Amino acid sequence: MNYSDTERIMTVLEKMGYEEGEGQENSDLIILNTCMVKKSAENRVYGYGAVFAGLKEKNPKLKIGITGCMIHKDTGLRGESKEEVFRRMPTIDFAFRIKDLMHLPDMLHKMHHMEGADEVSQMKSYFQISPKITNITQVFIPIMSGCNNFCAFCIVPYTRGREECRDMAEILEEVGKMAKRGASEVNFVGQNVNSYKPTDADPDSKDSPFAQLLRKVDAVEGIKRIRFYTVHPKDMGDDVVQLYGELDSMVPHIHLPIQSGSNSCLRRMNRLYTVERWKELADKLRERIPNISISTDIITGFCGETDEEFEESVNLIKDYKVDLVYVSKYSERNNTYADKHLKDDVPYEVKKERFERITEAMKEVSVEYLKQFEGQTVEVLIEKVQKGYASGKIPEFKLCRFKSEDKFLVGQYVQVKVEKALEWVLEGMPVD
Repeated sequence: MNYSDTERIMTVLEKMGYEEGEGQENSDLIILNTCMVKKSAENRVYGYGAVFAGLKEKNPKLKIGITGCMIHKDTGLRGESKEEVFRRMPTIDFAFRIKDLMHLPDMLHKMHHMEGADEVSQMKSYFQISPKITNITQVFIPIMSGCNNFCAFCIVPYTRGREECRDMAEILEEVGKMAKRGASEVNFVGQNVNSYKPTDADPDSKDSPFAQLLRKVDAVEGIKRIRFYTVHPKDMGDDVVQLYGELDSMVPHIHLPIQSGSNSCLRRMNRLYTVERWKELADKLRERIPNISISTDIITGFCGETDEEFEESVNLIKDYKVDLVYVSKYSERNNTYADKHLKDDVPYEVKKERFERITEAMKEVSVEYLKQFEGQTVEVLIEKVQKGYASGKIPEFKLCRFKSEDKFLVGQYVQVKVEKALEWVLEGMPVD
């Protein structure tokens, strides 16, 4: 979501005449697009305070802004309000909610006397800003913002607000434009894409609005791959599951967050589904595509997590062959339910040890999953060329690389014969 938002910010800046600077030291404007999912992300932002003070001494014209999840409302009681950000980081000159991106031209006009982007200022929603694309072949398109779930550990509903969905027609128009410019992989983003409910969905369709959207995008000429982030197991419908193996563009990968393999822990987290439901979804997905890659999220050391509850998470990864886990150590977020009503009682060293256990379990599964590609030819969408390697993702969301210095490969599909599977990456040679 932050990646997609950043592309829209860059678009507004370029419309006003700004050019991308060569590093912080040579810039007149810096905008931080922040995340608050983890305490560590917030701490890193505040850690820039001293750095920015030094930059401003060298360049008095420098203006620094902040947006993203750390900015909620003008007088926020949840998350970090603008006043709190300014107090802790006096080097910040301005702050705005990402929802208010349309008003950024007016703010910068006053500070840098740059010409405003009138067409942006007149838009009703920041979703309507047609973004500058970093990699035109691979695009990230938000379909909604905000969340209604209020998981006990999560600050996002307080910072992003309640769910707001884009009209399907608007999304399809953006997809069509991107496809004509060369986009072939669409990544839909939202806090909970399964609860996508636009005003223009077909009420008579047997499919949910999200399934309707996926079908329509699959029919857009030029679209080869569809990915989406992220789903919520309680809202994941069988109609979406059925699209795997049916629509050509649905890649054999899904990110299906579980957070914990223990039902008792899930209840404390207010996740509103059971481990059995998650397993049912995984089983159905593998019935559709036996080789599908399933990734997930795990939090270690959530309030009251026992050794037995943690072992259930480890066993789930091993038993269900979860080949990629985004694992994090629980950190308390102010004003969440867990902060107010639960005790952060798992020692940090225990959280860390459990973090490492989950990582090791994932490594074992990942290596086993990657080994199956040795000797096979896979299709790689090149994302970057650096340090002598061209690399990108195969449909199963696994990184594959081969030796090359050719920068023009970025955005191209390359057939690669896999020679060996390493711990996290496949290596091979291009096939003519």
